[in-house]
Amino acid sequence: MNTETRETVYMGINFVFTPRPILSKQSQVRFQGALLEAGIEFTKGEFPNENEMLIIRDGPSPLHIRVAVMQPAFGQLMVIMPSAGSTIEMFVKETEAVIMAYGQTWPPPKQVLNSDATFRDLFEATQDHAFQELWEKRLGQQQETLNILGRKVLGGGLRLVMPPQPDDPVPTQIELKIESFLQDSHKFFVETSFTWPQPMQPGIDLDPKVKLKQLDEYIENNVLNFALGG
Repeated sequence: MNTETRETVYMGINFVFTPRPILSKQSQVRFQGALLEAGIEFTKGEFPNENEMLIIRDGPSPLHIRVAVMQPAFGQLMVIMPSAGSTIEMFVKETEAVIMAYGQTWPPPKQVLNSDATFRDLFEATQDHAFQELWEKRLGQQQETLNILGRKVLGGGLRLVMPPQPDDPVPTQIELKIESFLQDSHKFFVETSFTWPQPMQPGIDLDPKVKLKQLDEYIENNVLNFALGG
């Protein structure tokens, strides 16, 4: 894997909290206005049902914002960059602006119950086929061992789930996927997800910068070393 070719094609962060927002046509208009005041331009707003609001920006840097009610009394705020077009720094900045707009529209969350974040990255392989590189170089397997499957293998990879550690200051579960990118076999697809399952102390603000920085540093310091066989 050529670690210098990292291309982040998806970024997302999600918060579940209390109290839940009161969704209405009026609050949608207020939220859209607060987003514009915070510097977040968008293409359209949608109200799929009485418990969900979507704000969508198609480009040049795509952004999806979801505000939802989760029964019985929880709220959800999700911010996603669904495809390439932005940097991690810009995504952090825009997520902070979205959170500020949320707080101007509804009472700020009193307690975060859980949260999660995901990055999806593409990397160039150093061999002709990313799965061959993963199978032979990282896993130390022979290509011939796949023959027992009776068919040509177009791609594949690894999925690892790591539970929170006893010494984690904030318990964090990690899920990692490293696999060949089926649309282009010369590339690796790497998905890294952090979940913070433990409720935070009441009154602590949403802080996407800390969580997204923690995720990005784990990719740079741990995931890439693992992929290289370090």
